[in-house]
Formats: sequence, structure tokens, C-alpha cells
Amino acid sequence: EHLRHLTRHEPNLVRLAVPTFLAGAVFLFLQTQFRPIAVDGGFEPGGFGGFGTFYPLLPLGIALQAALVVRQPVIGRHKAVLAVMMTVVLALTLADNTKRTLFDCLLVIALVFVVHGARLRLRWIIPAGVSAAVLLALVMPAVQIVRTMADVRSTARIGATWAVLREHGFHPIRLAASADRLATGHQRVWRDSYIYPLAWNTERFTMIQPIDLVARGLDEFGTIGGADLWRDPAETLLPGFLLTKTLANAPDRIAWHYGFRENGSIARPVVGLIASSLAAFGVAGVMLLPMLAAGLAFAALDWLGGRLRGNVWAAFILAATSFLAEKEVSTTLSFFCRSYPFLLLVAACLLLIGRVRRPRAVRVIPINGMSL
Repeated sequence: EHLRHLTRHEPNLVRLAVPTFLAGAVFLFLQTQFRPIAVDGGFEPGGFGGFGTFYPLLPLGIALQAALVVRQPVIGRHKAVLAVMMTVVLALTLADNTKRTLFDCLLVIALVFVVHGARLRLRWIIPAGVSAAVLLALVMPAVQIVRTMADVRSTARIGATWAVLREHGFHPIRLAASADRLATGHQRVWRDSYIYPLAWNTERFTMIQPIDLVARGLDEFGTIGGADLWRDPAETLLPGFLLTKTLANAPDRIAWHYGFRENGSIARPVVGLIASSLAAFGVAGVMLLPMLAAGLAFAALDWLGGRLRGNVWAAFILAATSFLAEKEVSTTLSFFCRSYPFLLLVAACLLLIGRVRRPRAVRVIPINGMSL
């Protein structure tokens, strides 16, 4: 509740929005420079991925600035700053070659408007919605195409993405067709499914594909047990001299076990909560693990975020953790081992800033008995 009031105070929003966003942008840029580089079927050895821990600062800064736009709609400066922020987000999305950054920031803006009950007019909704849809229709296939260019890295991906867009005449259908050809032509593509590889991201909403793959292989390959699910949280918590760490995670090991990824190919496929529970303990795992994981997540996030109504902080928490909907048991546990403590630290810092900058009451002393 304190964070709700803190992020409703407009001077706090003005003071915190831009510095928070800049800090998140710098850490995300460092992440693009030093993390392991994805190549055909895996990642190059080396690299450092720790800067990704600070990624939530980016959508938090966007959320604070969007709240200023909602609360002070007549001030054009706030809208201009938000537009500049989203331009930077688009550039970082292309440099990082991931779609999540853009999705998260668009989602947090929408949530901030919703939780404030802002009156949205059609003359603003329709252009904004169409622009966002076109942008995503261009960015999503372009990111997939550039991802196959192993020699193009970091900020060079921005120029490569622009070249791909120009080559296809900024035509979403042509871009999608090229991305599909690359997906179906990959040497490690898995074809024994009615939905993959041309799923067009629908499996990330229905999760039909991974459940189908695990369920059909269960009789032949059996379960993998719980060791692979607990390894990811253990690698997150324990230092390297106590546990040998690898780039592969539980989804990779599940994919190897059931044969829908080549053994040793590190691709971080989306497996999901149900399929990972089924892979670990069979039907018993499906009956137990999703309930425990979802219950833990909802309880912890509700305690940290609070109710959504008029709450910028809660909107940010919802947007920053929305990716858990498609994650596995191991990934959810890893989140609560590393990212959740960082969110607690951010909350503590905001509370400390609010306490330090809280205005103090001024005591007026009458002079020579004169009434004031």
C-alpha cells in the first residue's frame, strides 16, 4: 500500500521515471554486449548474463512515465518523453534480438492506463492499436530472420533488421513468408507434429504443442524425474565452485529426452508448466506441481504488488512477471530465487526514497504574541 501511494505522487513520478528507465536501458545494453551469443543450435561458450537481473528497471521506468501521461494528459512533455523511451526500447529490442522487451513495455503502458481507469477515445485507440499491430507484424518476423545471421551481433542487428525490412518492402506478409521458410528449412526442425514449426507463436498461448510432444513420448521414453527441475534453481542459488553450471536448462533437457530437439542443441524451447510437470512425474506431477507453482506465484506477487486499482507499482509487477505464464516449474522457481529478491530490493529502495523525500510539517511560531 505504501508503494501504491508512493507511485501515485506526481513529483515522485517526475523524479524517478527517467533515471529508472536509463538505468534499465544501460543494463540491457550491457546484456546485449556480454551475454553468450546464440549460434546454430546452441550458444557460444563464455559470456556473462548477470546484467539481465536489472532488466525490470526498464519497464518500471516506462510505467512511471506512462502514469505521468495519464495523470497530466495536457502536458505534452510527458508524452514526448514516453515516445523517446519507446524508440529506445525498439532499438534495444532489435539489438537484443528478442521480442519480449517490446511486448513488456507495450503491456505495461496498457496496464497503467487500465488501472487508472483512463478515458480512452477512439481517435486515439484506433491509430495506436493499428500502429502497435503493424509494428509487431514487422518486428516479429524481422527478428526471426536476423536471428539466423550468426555473424551479426549487438547493435549491428539494428542495421541488419532495417536492411531486412527494406528488402521485403516493409510488407508484413512477405516478412512472415520469409520467416516461415527459414523455420521449415532449419536442419534441426522437428516435423512430427500437427502444429510445429509453423505455429506463429500460437503455442505460447495454448501450450498445445509442448504438451502434445511430451504426452506422445511418455510411453516410450518415460519421465525424467525431478532432478532436472531442481537443477535450474540450484544453479541460480549456488556458486560455481559448488555446482558445475551449464547453458542448458530444464526445457532443453526435456526436449532432448523426448526427442523434439537434437541432443546437445541449446535452444531454450517453451515447454510450459503442464508439460514440464508431466515430464517430471507423469500424471501425478500434473495433479500437484502446477497448483503449487501457481499458488506460490500468485501469493507472492499479490503480496508484493497489492491491488491493481490506481496502482502503478502493481501494474509494473504484473507486466514484469507475465512471462511466467509460459514458463516451466524450474523457471518459476529460478525466478523466485533471483528476480523476485531483486524486485524486493527495488521496492525497498523506492520506499527509502519516499521516506527520505517526504515533506516535513513546518511549525509556525508567532512573533511577539502577534496572531498569524
